[in-house]
Amino acid sequence: MKTNTFIGGISGLLACLFGIALQVPGQEPQSDIYELNFNELAKLKVVTVSKTEQSIDEIPATVRVITAREINNRAYQNLEDVLADLPGFQFRNIQSINSYVFQRGIPNQNNLMLVMIDGVLVNELNSGGFYAGAQYDLKNVERIEVVYGPSSVGYGTNAISGIVNIISKTAQKTGGGISGTTGGFSTQATHGWYNLVNDERQFQMRVTGMVHGSNRANLKGAAGDHNWSDLLDLHENNYHASLRARYQNFTFGSNYLNKQTSLGAYRKSSGTANRDFGTNWNILFLNNFLKYNRQINDQFNWSWVLYHRNTTVLRNTVYEVTDTAQVGYYRPNNLIGLENLFSYHFNDFFTMTGGVMFEYEKLAKKAVFTYSNSMFEAPPLPGSPDFQNNLLASVFVEPNLHITHDLFLSGGLRFDNSSVYQQVLTPRAGINFNPGRSSFLLAYAEAFRAPKPWDYYDGAGNPNLLPETMKSMEIAIKYAFNEHWHSSANLYLNKLHNGIVKEGSGATYRWTNSGIINTKGLEWTMFFSSQKLEGALNYTYTSSVDESGRQLPEISAHTANAGVTLLLKPSLSWNLRAAFVGERENNRVIASTQTSTIDPFCLLNSALTWKPFQAMTIQLIGRNLLNVEYYHPSNGTPDRYRQPQRMLLLMIAYEFEK
Repeated sequence: MKTNTFIGGISGLLACLFGIALQVPGQEPQSDIYELNFNELAKLKVVTVSKTEQSIDEIPATVRVITAREINNRAYQNLEDVLADLPGFQFRNIQSINSYVFQRGIPNQNNLMLVMIDGVLVNELNSGGFYAGAQYDLKNVERIEVVYGPSSVGYGTNAISGIVNIISKTAQKTGGGISGTTGGFSTQATHGWYNLVNDERQFQMRVTGMVHGSNRANLKGAAGDHNWSDLLDLHENNYHASLRARYQNFTFGSNYLNKQTSLGAYRKSSGTANRDFGTNWNILFLNNFLKYNRQINDQFNWSWVLYHRNTTVLRNTVYEVTDTAQVGYYRPNNLIGLENLFSYHFNDFFTMTGGVMFEYEKLAKKAVFTYSNSMFEAPPLPGSPDFQNNLLASVFVEPNLHITHDLFLSGGLRFDNSSVYQQVLTPRAGINFNPGRSSFLLAYAEAFRAPKPWDYYDGAGNPNLLPETMKSMEIAIKYAFNEHWHSSANLYLNKLHNGIVKEGSGATYRWTNSGIINTKGLEWTMFFSSQKLEGALNYTYTSSVDESGRQLPEISAHTANAGVTLLLKPSLSWNLRAAFVGERENNRVIASTQTSTIDPFCLLNSALTWKPFQAMTIQLIGRNLLNVEYYHPSNGTPDRYRQPQRMLLLMIAYEFEK
């Protein structure tokens, strides 16, 4: 990237100003990282890294926390909005079946990260990838914990780039609420929730529901580089229902997510037999878990969780519409698992956590396709596919040494034994040193991604695939200048071996292991907090190259985020956020520009929040306020993907108590 382009982009970003959240009186009370001083921040408890509560200053990994207050006041609309404000994330949104998230510089099909709700994975079972988008009910989120870097010691396969754990709200008092959102691109969303708590607080239950619909963006005709016709359908309908109940030591949770989305923009339709209307990708995610937790004594905590996961592309999916047929598609997958976890505090010097896990998977080897006799005729319902069964047994331990009050040593080792991909051993180690206002982390970790049925059987198939493996080294430094200002910097080196990539094209393609990817990066953040004003700035440098030293396409060397939030009155706040992404190389030359470069861009988003009285919130939301024409890269038949134009939204919420 040219120096003047980078400087101009950063200057434009700073001109757009800073963005972080602000307390609005009357909301459900939340602890927020911007209200904490440095010592309190260092002791913040998170659960995602080792599956038990730990202070951030003792964890051998970088963890960033987004709270409910921040989600509400920044008016995030989907998971990508949340992650886009953090350092180290880039995106390929194809305005279709899925939106792809790249953490720390490796393009992929969302299969190098894990996404969880309350610690239970929602990655698609057949491919290992997760679905981004608006199917997650962000109004039901207490906080989101984002772990950076390899995390296979705790979670096994696919935890290569990091983990996103969406932690749901719990019932604190009897009452409920409803909210509605309406605005551009035919966006309509309704959220509802109800809490029930008995007088002794032995029983707590929370039930939530969400319906969300949108037409995403305008890509018809010239607006979409003439890749699609004026009949292009870009609908996306999302449904999320959840139940979370606790009685004494038992917790039951259930999450139902359904994403129904057009595949109109998935392929180029102009000049082809593909039609860009009439399709519907209909995928179901159903997670259920029952957890028991008991503090045996002051030293020993034991818990177990029994869980079931279903991710199925449903039988009424219309995968493709051509001049001669509609194409049906069906892909069912199920998993059941049991995990036992323990945490033992031997003394002030030595603690240990660990667990044993058993899982049984029944996964479709390949999807079943059916074909109708006309583009206007629905396809026959598909039958059942052939299945691959996998029995997995895993054990992990993570010892921790408290050398002094400020010095912590930690380690970890995991052993996986699979009936499909055999044995994998994964280590990690870290040193945390926290003197005074400073905090230092030195961490080494490994991770792996085992091939899934999608990799083994897609296309021509390849039964000889090996797991992808990652080795990573990271150094992190935090410093508090005073109670209002604190900053952090992270340096990391990653090396991915045996990357699984697509080889060939048409009917002869398959997935194969290929080469090495080396990634190095810098992530820098600065936070400011006062009674009336809060702000943040982050910058990320990323360099990702293959074994020949060639820079990977789709990854920008420079990205940044900034913003401010101002408390105008006790009942009125204003949030303004900006995001900069530097130029990226596309996977091919773009016909409309005759270059393979995706131009840099700077976006401006804002939210004005008003509480006219205690129970009501009104929010005016602006996205891409300057109506910037910007694009994401493509790995499919369209050359590139234009992103949404300016959009205004209005949200009204009302809460009530018993």
